[in-house]
Amino acid sequence: MDNVNEDLMRFLDADEYEEKLEILEEIKSRVDEKVVSMMAASLSIALGKGSLDDSIDQIRDHLTLQIKYDGKRLRQ
Repeated sequence: MDNVNEDLMRFLDADEYEEKLEILEEIKSRVDEKVVSMMAASLSIALGKGSLDDSIDQIRDHLTLQIKYDGKRLRQ
């Protein structure tokens, strides 16, 4: 298990959408397609055929919507 990507593990282990979004913003310049694909899969997002930046944008948009709609409901 020497090949564990620490950035990916931090993202997967984050409990809150806000924390996942912060981690995404922090690591976006050093992730590759494989890591982004695993991040998307963990959120049940089907990525399109776009660029790596497009995929990161899709994840960011998903997390932002989750924060806006589900985040408030789950905290009450």
